[in-house]
Amino acid sequence: MILRLTLLGASALAFNFSVAWAEEARLLDPVEVTGLRPVEADKATVSVSVLTQDILVVRASPNPADQLRGVPGAAVSRSGSLGGLTQVRFRGAEANHTLVLFEGIEISDPVNGATDFGLLTALPVGRIEVLRGAASSVHGSDAIGGVVSIDAVRTAGVSGFAEGGSFATSQGALGWSGEHLAAAVSGLTTDGVDAAGAGGEKDGSEALSGTVTGRFDLGADWSLSWVGLARKADSEFDSDTDFDGLLNDVGRRTQAEQRLVGAALAGTLGPLDHLVRVSFNEVDRDNFADGVITDVAKGQRTKVSWSPSYTAGAQTVTGLVDFERETYERSDVQFGGATDADEAFESVSFAGEYRLAAGAFDLAASVRHDDNKNRFDDATTWRLGAGYALESVGGRVRASIGTGIKNPTFTELYGFFTGSFIGNPDLKPEESQSWEIGWEQALGSASYSATYFDANLKNEIYTAFNPDFTSTALNRVGESKRSGVELAGRWQALANLSISGQATLFDSQDDTGADEIRVPEMTASLSADWQVQPGGLRLGFALDHVGEQGDFDFGPFPPRLVALEAYTLASLTVEYPLTERLALTLRGENLLGEAATDVFGYNGPGAGVFLGLKLR
Repeated sequence: MILRLTLLGASALAFNFSVAWAEEARLLDPVEVTGLRPVEADKATVSVSVLTQDILVVRASPNPADQLRGVPGAAVSRSGSLGGLTQVRFRGAEANHTLVLFEGIEISDPVNGATDFGLLTALPVGRIEVLRGAASSVHGSDAIGGVVSIDAVRTAGVSGFAEGGSFATSQGALGWSGEHLAAAVSGLTTDGVDAAGAGGEKDGSEALSGTVTGRFDLGADWSLSWVGLARKADSEFDSDTDFDGLLNDVGRRTQAEQRLVGAALAGTLGPLDHLVRVSFNEVDRDNFADGVITDVAKGQRTKVSWSPSYTAGAQTVTGLVDFERETYERSDVQFGGATDADEAFESVSFAGEYRLAAGAFDLAASVRHDDNKNRFDDATTWRLGAGYALESVGGRVRASIGTGIKNPTFTELYGFFTGSFIGNPDLKPEESQSWEIGWEQALGSASYSATYFDANLKNEIYTAFNPDFTSTALNRVGESKRSGVELAGRWQALANLSISGQATLFDSQDDTGADEIRVPEMTASLSADWQVQPGGLRLGFALDHVGEQGDFDFGPFPPRLVALEAYTLASLTVEYPLTERLALTLRGENLLGEAATDVFGYNGPGAGVFLGLKLR
């Protein structure tokens, strides 16, 4: 399999070279997701992608998951319409192996340990950083497959937009940013489509978000920054209520509310640079069946950390002390509290990072120890990476190796869904060891990259099904294996025209050698951004391809493996200025009308067209 991937990767790389595609720019702006301190992207020793505002406008999707389709190694799974359950997997790992941050704060639901990107619809996004591969030695549990770091949009002065179109969709945003403060509110509502595909009632969604950010200089090289986020999302969905493997047109709904606040104090005292962070994240989730509430869950996460750093010439040593507390409350309304749960988990972590930037050579090493307070075994994770630039050919080679950890979630341990799922309190944490090697090449106005990755996962948590259609969580006995090739490129064809692309080949297998579900054989994307006239008409176009992937039909017992067909999504964005401040926008999604199915039985939306106004 490695040989096949290598040959395919070499062929695709040659194709990329022939058309002068390039790596998503070797940006010199610092990226924060790679370590305990920011580092310039072309000095990173791990795989990292940066989506700036100029890149985000090409797709202009209301959900950040669709922006990630253009990132190597990413696979998006959406259940039905926009706003439905949406998961993102990196490098063939599970969805809850992706750590998601907003303004540096973990945004995932403390209850299930995963981030439902469907609930991030209408989140005002200004920049996305993506680290691919294990990063537990820096970020702790959850960061086995990768890390997605989202920053809020910041446009000086007043900005906003309003848009409406297909599927009775309306969305809009209004924001203001000053020297020290910024605030924005955004929302979306859509009727969606019938997820069951049976011509029944449509499954829509609504989302509303508000953000406030601030930064104040305190003098003497000290500053205080803070963020507040409040979100509410309401999503309708269908369910297989008669256990025949097909969705029934039933009235199911999830309502989620999130409140997140955080602050960071940064400054220099003596020879050390200090960073102190505090954050609080709370998610309330209510489930309804035919208009009647069935259960409610609340998860809270509190984090406090201190990170001192010392730099001497080309060397930097950084430390971290991190405290985290998560709580889980579940109230069973349907059965009068018979399955209520109330649990808490605390950990104290210590981490260290060493960086060397010696001209063409870069070295990064990190180690972290998590004291899990006897809830799980304590864990120590590490990562070592190096890069070397060959200026004579305009290229750079880099490689890294490391380990990752993922603690079981509250849902996996204590979850209970009547007639469906019972948690397993005896689960062990998942452990990963991975390595990668990559090459980055600059060719005038173009550049490209190629990366091979390999990872083994121990104690993988999976869902085991019983003949009575109930299920529980178990650890696999053997190791699961994941490997693949990532290719990416960017070409500045003209001063006003840029072309970007990526292709990823996946091989992800469980301990029996069977392919992991919902991991496509390959993904690929191609996008173009054309500023037709300076300050005038702008056109964006993107093709996002998802290869064939497997999923389970849960109708028979044992569940039957089925193949989901490949599909290609075509999108178009147009922006035409009406005045100096006001522009007309046109956006098209899935213009080829493809039947995009990521989860067996779920019907996705067809082609959509949306017209709007944008305050520039």
